[in-house]
Amino acid sequence: MAPKRLATPLLLPSLLLIGLMTLLAACGGQPADRNTVDVSGIGEIKATPDRFRVRAVSSRTGDDINAMKQEVDAEIRAAISLANELGLEERLVRATGINISPEWQWQPERKIIGHQVSRDIDMAVDGVEAYAELLEGMTRLGFKQLQQVGAELAEATALENQAFEAAMQDARNKADILARAAGRTLGDAIVIQEQGGGGGHQPMMAMARDAAESGSAYSPGEITLRKQIQVRFEMH
Repeated sequence: MAPKRLATPLLLPSLLLIGLMTLLAACGGQPADRNTVDVSGIGEIKATPDRFRVRAVSSRTGDDINAMKQEVDAEIRAAISLANELGLEERLVRATGINISPEWQWQPERKIIGHQVSRDIDMAVDGVEAYAELLEGMTRLGFKQLQQVGAELAEATALENQAFEAAMQDARNKADILARAAGRTLGDAIVIQEQGGGGGHQPMMAMARDAAESGSAYSPGEITLRKQIQVRFEMH
């Protein structure tokens, strides 16, 4: 009886090729060697948001579409004037066109009983104090539908750069520990790759129910900017 073979000649090159492809994929397409070390680095920067976006809706319901349109337009113009008084940049104020939709009665029969006329205005303001002032002014103008669209950083680039720097320092610290543990000396970074989409967490704005009420409180919360990188260092 012929002895059993452990592996065919054709199978061994295939296994080697699969192993090489796996190593290349794990290291961004560049083969690692015994003189390099791969580590990940994470950097987080916490900051208080300083730009707040607000959406307000002016709407009327009834039968006289022309009269309702004039009232809605007047309310939106007043909101734009308020934005100018508060020094909001023109590019941060956007008013939509008129929207007219029917009001339906469904019981006992389906029929139109009137119309709704509405317009939206979106505004962004810098600073929590200006944000509070904007809400109070909009309430005085008669707006009852006020919604906070978002809280963000007006100038996020510098903070994102700080997060990248922190991620790089984190990666270097990890690599240095590993190199010293192996009795080696850490060298230069030769491959750096950003991981994931980065970004941060949007906070929720806490505010009083009635913005016009004296003593209303506003808490802007906190944003965390997070960056993650993969770095390959030389070892000597």
